[in-house]
Amino acid sequence: MQQTVYSKDLLVLRDGQALSGKVIKNEFKMRTAFGDVTVKKDNIIHIHFMRPDGTGFPPTDEIRTNTGDDIRGQLIQAQTISFVLAEDNQTERVPKDNINTLLFLGSQD
Repeated sequence: MQQTVYSKDLLVLRDGQALSGKVIKNEFKMRTAFGDVTVKKDNIIHIHFMRPDGTGFPPTDEIRTNTGDDIRGQLIQAQTISFVLAEDNQTERVPKDNINTLLFLGSQD
């Protein structure tokens, strides 16, 4: 019997594909103009990733917290995101450059 993962995270890829499941990483570190900031996943609503070629929106990586703060800079220590897929419980390592947005739906409760 296969156990189902509670899917409270949504990963939106640059090609428009959306995957539901769970991000394994519990915190994200952002290098900002003011220094490095670590934000726990439970405090994040979404992360928008800048395009690998540096064009378009957003011009930097961006974390939106559940208190309404926007933290902009460069995500560090996150070249890939480990994501457990809700549909089959398989863990995928998705390159950061392939991700447009991570939505943490559990943070909006």
